[in-house]
Order: sequence, then C-alpha cells, then structure tokens
Amino acid sequence: MPGIWHMHDEKIIEYVHSILPKSPSILPRIEDDARQRGIPIVGPLIGRMLFILVRAIRGRRILEIGTAVGYSTIWLGLAAKRFNGRVTSIEIDPVRADEARANIHSANLDDTVEVITGDALDVIPRLKGRFNLIFIDDGKDNYPRYFELCYPRLSKNGLLIADNALWHGEVLRDSREGIAVARFNSMLISSMDALVLPVRDGVAIGIKGGR
Repeated sequence: MPGIWHMHDEKIIEYVHSILPKSPSILPRIEDDARQRGIPIVGPLIGRMLFILVRAIRGRRILEIGTAVGYSTIWLGLAAKRFNGRVTSIEIDPVRADEARANIHSANLDDTVEVITGDALDVIPRLKGRFNLIFIDDGKDNYPRYFELCYPRLSKNGLLIADNALWHGEVLRDSREGIAVARFNSMLISSMDALVLPVRDGVAIGIKGGR
C-alpha cells in the first residue's frame, strides 16, 4: 500500500493548480494584477470552489462580506447569474469598492451584483430576507460577530463559508485575530454541520439545518 502523501507537499499543490481550467471572464487579469500589486485574493482554487458551491445549491441570494477588488465577488456572480440570482457584497473601503464595481462592470455582472460601501456590522442588520450562501472574507477580529449576524440570515440548508479559517496558523496561538478566528470556527462547528478545510489559509464551511 503506498504511503500517504502530505497535502501541503509543494508538488501536490503545483499539480492541483496545474489541472485547474483557466479562470473565466476577466478573472485572469485580476489574478495578474493582484500578484503585481500584492493584493490578497482567494485565488482560482477557492474561487472555483465558491462557483461550484453556488451552482450546487442553485443559489439565488448570495451575500459576501469583504468585496476588496471584486475577485471572489465575480466568481459568485458568474454562478448566481445562471439562476437569475443576485449577489450583495459589502466593502468598507470606498476606493476598493469603486475598483470592484469597475471590475464587475467589465465582467458584465452589473445586473447580478450590487456592491454596498459601508461597515458590514452596520449594513447586515439592514438587509432584507435570507440568503442561500454567505461568504465571509473581512476583518478577522469581527468573525465571531459576523457569525452572530449571519447565521439567522441563512435560509434552511444555506451555506456559511469563511476564508482564512486558519489565519496563518494564528488559531493555535494567543494573537487577538487568531483567538477571534478560532472562536468563529468553534461557533460554526457547534451550531452547524461544518468543517474547516486546510486549503490555502483554511476555509470553513457550514450548512444550516439538519440537526
């Protein structure tokens, strides 16, 4: 029986990325620009995962917390568009929000995606209705509060997904942000059928209902 490979082996990571199809729409341009400017994005592996999950649940109402330049937003929007769905994304930085809107326009998603400029802690309570999928990729200090705000806004069988669920290994240390992310993970696991995947910087995924 062959030995078990280590999932963080560089050759395995290279292989996984090498078999990924080219990102659709304007996403390759954003990927190149992000590399040159040092802008953190989820990248094509996590982006495609979000795309697949939205398609799998036929998500028509999607909420994203933390738009940045709109990279993950476009992945979500391309999937939601197939079901005449809508993506609402919240970004606190007005400069980044404007850049995201320009990218979303270039991706022909103006009718699918809305970017709201503001603090998500203030915006989320004002939003109407429930969401099929909520993706969190914002200030790590706020992750526990985001869980408290987002969990009631999920529809039955809705997905709650968070990037940076390992936060560079800080979940094992006593840093302020590491403690906040670890608390979020505990809240997710104790309230939903959920897991944390050790992919990139960790992705937490939970589904509401079924308990």
